Amino acid sequence: MDTFFWWFAVVVSLLFFVVMLVIIVCQWIIYYRIERTTLKQQKTQETKEDYGNDETEVKA
Repeated sequence: MDTFFWWFAVVVSLLFFVVMLVIIVCQWIIYYRIERTTLKQQKTQETKEDYGNDETEVKA
């Protein structure tokens, strides 16, 4: 009976470890995508600011 509980604890611990690895990988993927999107938006905004002044002068 003690052997059963020991193996049960080992299996539960391994499952917990695997779940934690999956969560860490998911968090890393989400962080990477958000960071990439943020940098892309900043780059687009800087480009619009650089060219925005010229376009308004032409329209006016």
